[in-house]
Amino acid sequence: MAHGTDTHRFARRLCMAAGLVVLGLLVAAPVALAKDYSDVADTYWAHAQITWVTNQGPSGHHLMDDFAGDRFRPERAITRAQMACALVIASGHWGDHVDNPVELTDVPTTHPGYWAIQYALKHDWMAAYVDEFHPDANVRSWQADRAVVRMLRSMYPSDDWSMLRKLSGGQWEPNQGYKPVVPRYFSSEVAARWLGLRFNHPYGKEEDEFSPNEAIDRGEVAYIFYQALHVSSWRIDGLTTFNNVTFPRLTKRQKAILEFACKYAGYPYVYAGEFPRCDSPYGYQEHGGFDCSGFTWWVMKMHFGYRIDERVAADMARVAKPRITRANLTCGDLIFFGPNGPRSKPASIYHAALYLGKGWFIHSTGSSDGVSLASINWDGWSWKSDFAWGRRVLKAGQFIPRSAPAAAGDLLPTSASPPHGPPAEVAPVASPAAP
Repeated sequence: MAHGTDTHRFARRLCMAAGLVVLGLLVAAPVALAKDYSDVADTYWAHAQITWVTNQGPSGHHLMDDFAGDRFRPERAITRAQMACALVIASGHWGDHVDNPVELTDVPTTHPGYWAIQYALKHDWMAAYVDEFHPDANVRSWQADRAVVRMLRSMYPSDDWSMLRKLSGGQWEPNQGYKPVVPRYFSSEVAARWLGLRFNHPYGKEEDEFSPNEAIDRGEVAYIFYQALHVSSWRIDGLTTFNNVTFPRLTKRQKAILEFACKYAGYPYVYAGEFPRCDSPYGYQEHGGFDCSGFTWWVMKMHFGYRIDERVAADMARVAKPRITRANLTCGDLIFFGPNGPRSKPASIYHAALYLGKGWFIHSTGSSDGVSLASINWDGWSWKSDFAWGRRVLKAGQFIPRSAPAAAGDLLPTSASPPHGPPAEVAPVASPAAP
């Protein structure tokens, strides 16, 4: 199903919601018509996205234009009422009422966002707390991601969004009878990272990142909405590749590694990051989070205690003896990527990740701003062409040995590749350890 950038479809929804007669294209207005905000400088990282977003929607109710005057307040935490209004405007349903509204003790019918809150609740974009909504409470980062992902699911109902259910906590069953304990937001964080909703703040500005449970600010949310309303068709179609994230039989130790690693889904990519908070005892971090080798180091060395004396990907790969081939990988192996695949020189290794099974791995990467899932079997991606080798740190008895033919059968078929992807997805160069 072709969406293009989906600007046409989004525009049509907005025009219908506003009751306009002409259903023309609603694209970014010329700068002269866009609202200027005195607290959003031209150099602000999300200036373009804020300018575009706040020029969308029906007259008098533009998306995220919440304050009178010329202030946007980009670094103020967005409230739950503001988030509900933004979701309804973005989806083209501002002004819509719902049947049988939920009775909320803290949102009277006179509240300016009453019907938006009701609409967001009806469509399960947001949730109430028994009979309260907490309209003035802050929205957490994971809540913003989940709400926007669910909004997109409602906007494009004919697409396959079943991965949101299949990867959710209590539902995900990667092998028969085993349902790992993962965060409630695991599936929506995987989806948000895959859809490209989050911005990777560069080194020197990483204090602007957000971990899943932090209150998210309005500038970041404006960027998320901009990305969501320009999402490409192949990204939405590609969500189906996460419908069948399964693994072979795992030992107790491998399950513990899997669950601990998945606990950090959605944590941001941070240069030289190796700790979930900025007060790292291992060295200064601008924000809690991980670079690629820092994530494997945190999980396998600092939590599980395996001897990994190296900190950067190239050094970790250099001491791998023996080098584990693609066919013989097992959950808990460190895996590495280089420009020439298995023929890469150790010094050219640019990325490290943690293997989970059947081609799947978990890693922290700047291309998706943080920790998420990917596969070494995706055709047209460097994760497949640049896989170099693995390194085993698990001890005997902590993994289930397999013969080479059986291990080869552990790999996913190429049909599991995301459809319509780019010819070659270039993996980001791993950040070196902090000086």
